[in-house]
Amino acid sequence: MGPAARPKDDAAWYHRLRRLRVRLALGVGVLTVGAALYSLLSKTAFTIDPGSGTPVGLSVRTDRHIATLIRTLEPYTPSPDRDHGKDTYRYSLFLVPLDGSGPELIPIGGGYPASTSGRAKILGSDGRVLWFDLDGAGGVDLERKAALAPADGREPALPRPASPFPPSPDRHLSAGFITGAGQWLGLHSEEEIRGEFAPKTFVRRVAPQASRKQMRRFYRGTLDAPVDDTYHRILSMAPIREAGYFNAAFLRFDEAAEPLRLSNPEGALMLHTSGPGSDGTAVIARVDLEGNVLWSVDTAIDRFALSQILPGEYVFAFVGTRPPVPGKVSEPLLVIIANATGGATTHSLWR
Repeated sequence: MGPAARPKDDAAWYHRLRRLRVRLALGVGVLTVGAALYSLLSKTAFTIDPGSGTPVGLSVRTDRHIATLIRTLEPYTPSPDRDHGKDTYRYSLFLVPLDGSGPELIPIGGGYPASTSGRAKILGSDGRVLWFDLDGAGGVDLERKAALAPADGREPALPRPASPFPPSPDRHLSAGFITGAGQWLGLHSEEEIRGEFAPKTFVRRVAPQASRKQMRRFYRGTLDAPVDDTYHRILSMAPIREAGYFNAAFLRFDEAAEPLRLSNPEGALMLHTSGPGSDGTAVIARVDLEGNVLWSVDTAIDRFALSQILPGEYVFAFVGTRPPVPGKVSEPLLVIIANATGGATTHSLWR
């Protein structure tokens, strides 16, 4: 072959090189797309979505809301040697308005270690900002419904709680109250009528109610004149209704208060258990001074898993879990009830 054949050889060599480059480019492209798909799948198809968040700490009542911190496990990729100690969580604020309008779940942030939950709590509200502690103070602007940026933060000026222990729901329970001069309306068991509320014993105006698994009835008492404006001697006690209510009590604001009094008609709020035993639910009822039930609402909260009572002049709120079901985790609930009408709204605290 002479020099005249070289252009053909050069052209063939060029086409082979071009085809090789195209194949190489296609291979690189396939590998790139494959890597991208693997990365996407590892973050989606191979990533576990842990599901709903759960409440952390105590719910707190502000002048307009019930607020609860919600902790949610962040998505993760499963592996045989996965270290659960390195799990991270995101937090949100579940804000339920007391006026019956829709609740909101406000994101706070993520990347928190599991150890944060032991210290996580809502500190309170100054009217504009609801403050919380998540390994450091932070806040949510209640008007903008958004977490404050670090640059917006300021130290909360809030009173410290009187006790480091969570308040017991029992502090909101009362055995009875004075309805008029020398007149008492109480919720008592037969055992209590023979004991601390027996005739000739003394009763205070502010009377706590012990949580006892006993049937109680409405009793009307006649009281002697007060001693030192503090103690009243019981002259007589008589039942005024046949109906009994398990572990019943009147509702009040705190341990220093008498039961909340309602008007039109005069009366109070009663908490009792739906039935005898240990698996009844908490029932709220409005009663008049004759022991008549005007309305009744079953909260669906296990009476003996009722963790919080958040009182108010117009609405009471109740926090607890549903009765236990074997093999299942009990759902946490927030139930808000209007004192006058019994109108109720129930919110799951799984978010």
